[in-house]
Amino acid sequence: MVINGKEIRINRENAVVSEVDEAYCKLLRDILKNGIEKENRTGINTKAIAGWNYKFDLSKGFPIMETKDVVARNFTNEIQWIHQVQSNNVTWLRERGNRTWDGWVVDDDGIYRIYEQGENAINDPEREVPLKIQVLNPETGVVEKIPYLDKYGKEIMVKSKDVIDGKTDARTIKEAVWFGPEYIQTIGKAYGGVNSITKSPQRVEWTLKNNPMDRRMNIVLWVDEYLPEAVLPSCVWSSEYMVTPDGKLHSYVHQRSADVPAGLPFNISQYAVLLSMFAKANGYEVGTMSWSIMDAHIYLNQIDKMEKQYKRYKYMKQYSSDIKKSSDEEIERLYYKECEYWRQINRFVVDKMGEKIDDLKISERVELIEKKIDKKMADCYQKSFETKTCLEHMLTRETPQLELASHDSIFEYSTDYVQKGDPYLKENPIGNKEIVLKKYHPTPFISVPIAQ
Repeated sequence: MVINGKEIRINRENAVVSEVDEAYCKLLRDILKNGIEKENRTGINTKAIAGWNYKFDLSKGFPIMETKDVVARNFTNEIQWIHQVQSNNVTWLRERGNRTWDGWVVDDDGIYRIYEQGENAINDPEREVPLKIQVLNPETGVVEKIPYLDKYGKEIMVKSKDVIDGKTDARTIKEAVWFGPEYIQTIGKAYGGVNSITKSPQRVEWTLKNNPMDRRMNIVLWVDEYLPEAVLPSCVWSSEYMVTPDGKLHSYVHQRSADVPAGLPFNISQYAVLLSMFAKANGYEVGTMSWSIMDAHIYLNQIDKMEKQYKRYKYMKQYSSDIKKSSDEEIERLYYKECEYWRQINRFVVDKMGEKIDDLKISERVELIEKKIDKKMADCYQKSFETKTCLEHMLTRETPQLELASHDSIFEYSTDYVQKGDPYLKENPIGNKEIVLKKYHPTPFISVPIAQ
């Protein structure tokens, strides 16, 4: 049969929902159904559950989500930044097109600024707040924020960096914390900054080469004495490694807190990359990656996007069942029916609005339809696109595979990435020619708000 001008052969074996999507979407459903609403430091409440565990088998394929597009080059260069480069300076990421950590960067004046967000956010760009400093309470061990006073003992008031820079869409500052000039353009003493001191990845690699049956191979990114100098204490804070007699390397990763929509898809795939690099560089096969989370949550302003992703999962499950039990002719009729319905609704919308919308992203089309026609039509348009896209995905799906260059150390892997727009990205979305992801063809990206 032909899909988007390309002749394809129906492969029922590959027409399955991936292991990571199964696990992830069941977690989404658990949080959406059973999560308890919680307040937190960001000002945007979450729905959360306590405790989640899963064991991924990397020998069956690389765990990367397909119910939405996960930006492979970003999660890969981020894990290299933390464990290979061992840096806390976001400039390194920005040079590779990764802006993930921009919301947690210490500004050029040595101050980390937190801004208002959420439904109850104050809108006052000219607002000033007192500067504070983080200290470790010696009695409780808790990091506290206390006033950072000038030499005369007076409070230092701080404005939004947006206002200082003269931006017209300036945000409202909520809090300001002093880190100092040594932390400019960094996230403080966290993540790669901890590794640069402890050298834990080097110790794990040495042990893999010299004492592989050792039971003390772990990387810990949570160090109490460094917490006052951390903008954001590490969320994925520990990983442990174990070699079994069959020559496989396994890991156990623990996450204290997981932004399930924005962070977790990144985290699972990037730690699979790290495990794969450790295995390849030290002569082992990849085994399992166990994962645990204490606080697994969805921010309330992310819920509608997660419901959309869960619907994709349900469509994929249904189409997987249909493909397996149907003849080639029945599948072709089903696909023709979905395509014809999409064409009809698209034609109706264009005629009704009197303008072409093909050049717009689907999210932009839906927003415009809701504005110019009505929400019912926008929902209908969205569903038609989603069902057609999910069916095409299941009919053309392959199992994603990670391929690594041969090196004797994880520190030898290249950190060079092709520039955005390079045709190589179509073959390998990671964009690193020594860390290659093949056969990854996800459904479209779903943008979710990120809480600072």
